[in-house]
Amino acid sequence: MISRVFIIVFSLFFTFSFSQKKKKAKDLLAEIHRYQHGEMNTDFKSIPLQKRMSRFPFDKAAKVKIISYNLNYKGAKGYTPPPPPPVTKQDSINLNTYYENLKKYKSVEIEDLIKESSPKGIQESKTLTFTEISELSDVLFNTCHKYYVSYTSQSGCFFPRNAILFYDEHDKVFAYFEICFECSGIESSPKDMMDSFETCEFLYPDLEKFFKNKGLTTKYVP
Repeated sequence: MISRVFIIVFSLFFTFSFSQKKKKAKDLLAEIHRYQHGEMNTDFKSIPLQKRMSRFPFDKAAKVKIISYNLNYKGAKGYTPPPPPPVTKQDSINLNTYYENLKKYKSVEIEDLIKESSPKGIQESKTLTFTEISELSDVLFNTCHKYYVSYTSQSGCFFPRNAILFYDEHDKVFAYFEICFECSGIESSPKDMMDSFETCEFLYPDLEKFFKNKGLTTKYVP
């Protein structure tokens, strides 16, 4: 008799638990399809400054700098083959100009820029004030939360021309973000300093606007 009562009680408990889980899953699915991708999040609450600044790498940074580089390099998609073997004097001039431009506009890697004591590859730079750092952290950590985001995607290309550098108390770069505004892509070192959700497509217009407002170029310059 006792075992029979136990079985009945257990069955009722299992049925109730399963129905609750099913209901939660159903509610969650309905919540996802309730809003369109990119629709403004009416429940958005800004992450406060103190919480933003407590996140790595801001919490370890003694200085933050934004830079531009590779501005004169087209990248893989803009590759131009060399002129044909010279026949005339002008052909020779064109060929020499081509190879001079290759040397002049050779692409640089962010790792090489960081290693050099006086990096020549950095074409534009600005050390941010605390107010500007606050503004930057707001763009990075709040922008995508303002929208309903169903998915994140990135173009196949990635040729960064801008970066955010984080320096320690010894003036050494310990972390950075590389940004390609032309492809809407961002990468970091160390990896995964931002959630994939935080790198949604809506981040890049605001982040590019931030760079431009500070006087930095974000696109290829012929």
